[in-house]
Amino acid sequence: MTGSKSGRGWPWRRERAGRAAVTAEQWHWVREQHPILGRLTADEDARLKELAEQFLRRKRFEVRGLEEDEALYRLVVAAQACLPILGLGFEWYRGWRTVVLLPRAFEAQMEETDDSGVVREWEEELAGEAWDEGPVVLSWEDVEESGWGHGCNVVIHEAAHKLDLLDGAMNGRPALHHDMDPEEWHRELGGAYERICADERAGRERAVDLYAAENPAEFFAVTSELFFEQPAALHGQYPGVYRQLAAFYRQDPLQRMHTDRVDKPQSQA
Repeated sequence: MTGSKSGRGWPWRRERAGRAAVTAEQWHWVREQHPILGRLTADEDARLKELAEQFLRRKRFEVRGLEEDEALYRLVVAAQACLPILGLGFEWYRGWRTVVLLPRAFEAQMEETDDSGVVREWEEELAGEAWDEGPVVLSWEDVEESGWGHGCNVVIHEAAHKLDLLDGAMNGRPALHHDMDPEEWHRELGGAYERICADERAGRERAVDLYAAENPAEFFAVTSELFFEQPAALHGQYPGVYRQLAAFYRQDPLQRMHTDRVDKPQSQA
């Protein structure tokens, strides 16, 4: 593993690879290595650990070209992938079966058809990719840079795409809860998307990465990253978007910044 943050002090012996149970020591390690996970209350932390263990049992991992213990990669991805569903439940990942981990960013063939029917094809370097009813492909190099509170998180980004796809279309609006108003979602996220598109055209920098201007689906995924990584920044720039994401994810990361954090590992099961 080159330039590894996540490899330091890994407490998992190789013979434990492939087991779904996560010890208290391993869980404490993954939280230390990914500070956004340390913001949770004790109850939230215990629930996230249970979800991560379920993710490890039920999702298939294909780890390619990486030399460290596969259990390390699996736990780092599982813990961050389950943060968005902490208030939703594991069934929200029913359309996600496989995780493919590659050492670094990869080339993907892209295709786009314009309004006149002209097809444009090109290659693009990606840190992650989510397929409808297919795998999530992740660059380990970029996974290692996720979870530090810097604003970018490729695991959460692709997880958001999977949630978006659950109703059959990747369009920036996941299946909303019955107590949410679709018109309010459209007004807040649609309005913010139009503003960031204007920012992108004008070259204005914002807290939200301008990649969010690609399309509404990317706007949802990018703002979901910021929601969990830097909630104060998202709330400060787009408070209406923050409120809608809080209602959808059934979480309030900004409130967590002002509550007691987990400061020691859970008792080993």
